[in-house]
Amino acid sequence: MGCNLKDLAPAKPIEISDLSGQRVAIDVFLNAYQFITSMTGEDGKPLSYNGKPVSHLMGFLDRASILVSEGIDPVFVFDGTPHDLKRATLNERKTRKIEAKAKWENAIIEGDMPTAKKLGPQTAEYTPEMVAETKQLFDCMGLVWIEAPMEAEGAAAVMCKRGIVGAVASQDWDTLVYGSPFMIRNLTAHGTRKFGRVMQAEIISLDEMLDGLGISHSQLVDLAIMIGTDFHPGIKGIGPKTGLKLIKEHGNMEKVSSVKGFELPENLEQIRSLFLNHPTDEDPVPMSRPAVEEDLIQFLQIERGFGEGRMKRALDRLSSVGKLSSKSRPTLFDF
Repeated sequence: MGCNLKDLAPAKPIEISDLSGQRVAIDVFLNAYQFITSMTGEDGKPLSYNGKPVSHLMGFLDRASILVSEGIDPVFVFDGTPHDLKRATLNERKTRKIEAKAKWENAIIEGDMPTAKKLGPQTAEYTPEMVAETKQLFDCMGLVWIEAPMEAEGAAAVMCKRGIVGAVASQDWDTLVYGSPFMIRNLTAHGTRKFGRVMQAEIISLDEMLDGLGISHSQLVDLAIMIGTDFHPGIKGIGPKTGLKLIKEHGNMEKVSSVKGFELPENLEQIRSLFLNHPTDEDPVPMSRPAVEEDLIQFLQIERGFGEGRMKRALDRLSSVGKLSSKSRPTLFDF
């Protein structure tokens, strides 16, 4: 999730319809985890069919069809190969998952289903097979997906800076640190209920945020590094508000370090470069096409047991905006 900028980022509530006519890059990984940890059975594990998880497919079918029906052209971005500096973060996540799995298995053995249901999401995995299935779903839906060279939110931010997409939808605050002009939170959860309240999509303007804080983008990067990112654990005792005060007083991390007496990361310039000049592909992003009804039915309903009602809702949404084709009923896109 990167650094936590919640207390520093002014978010404005929006409706999905406000994004109609725009291309929006969507961070796949975090959304996939949202689906597989919220759509679970009594044991806390993702919903499955014939022993294979399907929650990720249910979530993406539902939310992607809603976005398309609202006139949004989503571009789904998958993570690529993680940078070596992220290994510590990934290893820490793996350790927590192993510990949670052991507790979950013990709860199952003891028949303690409430505990198992609580622990299940902590053991969730978005496996390579699930990733491949998600890409196949997007292909059936005619939606665009790309694989980033490294971090999905980093590549998406660069796409937004270049004007390829109008905004980046992600829960990861690092999206702003990577320099995305506009970040949207809760887009795929908009209208759903969580912790007793209805989720609302929010948009954050990087320029407005920086103007309000009185700092530059490069200073935001230094602030994030001090708070802690996926590439560096941060400086003990420095949170968002304290870090902001120090950056505004002293200008950059080097000067803050000399005043506060902490050691700078040995690879500080490398970390800065990952945020300020994130690697990305130069290949053009293709345009979306209408979904193919028969392919969706075969992939989801016949092979993975999706209910007729769930399928009809999604197909009706796509059809309502002319984004559904049939092999027996060609569209203009087929000529």
